[in-house]
Amino acid sequence: MKKICLILLLLLLISNSAAAFELKIEQNEFVESADIYLGEIAEFNEAELNSEQLIELRNLKLAKSPQPGYQKFLNKVLVELSIKNLGYDTADFRLKMPKQITIERKAAYIDISKVRAFVEEKLTEAFKLDSEKLVIEELNNPKSYQIAAGNGEYELQFASHSHFNFGNNNLIIEVVKDSVVQNRLYYRFKLGIKKQVFRSLKDLHYNSTLNRNDFEIVEKVIYQNPDQLVSSWENMQKKELKTTLKKGDYLSYQLIKNPYLVQWGDRLKVTIVKNNVVLSSYVTARERGKLGDEITVENENSGYRFQVEVISENEVKYLSP
Repeated sequence: MKKICLILLLLLLISNSAAAFELKIEQNEFVESADIYLGEIAEFNEAELNSEQLIELRNLKLAKSPQPGYQKFLNKVLVELSIKNLGYDTADFRLKMPKQITIERKAAYIDISKVRAFVEEKLTEAFKLDSEKLVIEELNNPKSYQIAAGNGEYELQFASHSHFNFGNNNLIIEVVKDSVVQNRLYYRFKLGIKKQVFRSLKDLHYNSTLNRNDFEIVEKVIYQNPDQLVSSWENMQKKELKTTLKKGDYLSYQLIKNPYLVQWGDRLKVTIVKNNVVLSSYVTARERGKLGDEITVENENSGYRFQVEVISENEVKYLSP
């Protein structure tokens, strides 16, 4: 009986020593990649593995990585099954690993100043303005954003369908590395623009005829549509107020009686915004219109007619069909 037990013990030792490779995975592991790879969490005793087998095992994808700041649990059974799916038998390897381990993702940080600089650059391009004219007032943003760590440079981009307006905004900004979106950040800000406008020097009554001498030009930060405020005295002659205007108030098109900003035949600048890219051209008005009116215009080169919205006395905005 003792002889039989001794033989069985020797066979067991021979079987264990014959394992082609051994892996060791600790209770807590950290990864950098967007996916959990066996080679990133396991220590290999390569034994009889050739280079191709080792590369295949190291590149074995086990699961998606958690986001930075979060954890994910990984079971030993899953790791064993994944290795067997490559064609290995139980006798081919030995896995030293707790029944369940914790995976965490290594993190890096983007300072708020870098995000602000990116937003300022893109908005300056979109509005075709000097950065000194644009006002970005941050609203309750963190001092830095946590993102996934890793090798290689990352880029920032606006999420698709993102748009911004004067006033309060909450932009989604994507962190892209190797053409893959790694993280999404939320940047909250109030957008304004510095513009020269007309401020009343005295109280003006209903039906008053506008007089340039009753106004002074001042620079004001505007957090609404800047085209609603009068910034040029051209076409203001003989216009009348449809309400009272107190001393210190700003002159806007809404306060002017029958303020037809555009007349038939006027040459106008048309602005087209698509995917945060701003294009501009010139058209001829084929209707007269007030602020906010939809009118028909004609392309100077092709003669093609389409609808636009009047936003000032010399500019209109393209309306998507």
